[in-house]
Amino acid sequence: MAKLYAKHQIVLPDDVIVLPKSVFDATPAQAKQFDKLSAARPATAAEVKEADAAEAARNGVAF
Repeated sequence: MAKLYAKHQIVLPDDVIVLPKSVFDATPAQAKQFDKLSAARPATAAEVKEADAAEAARNGVAF
């Protein structure tokens, strides 16, 4: 799975909505399609770390 940074709102299969300026997992085929459409780009290490920290805080496991 590839970590992507959404430039725009994206609707994934099963009606999963990815908000703009968020990091999400995508299959290689989806990553290629979103890149071609300029809807998302590969996430940087800092963006992935920030997204992981935000998710941990939402789940109550952040210290």
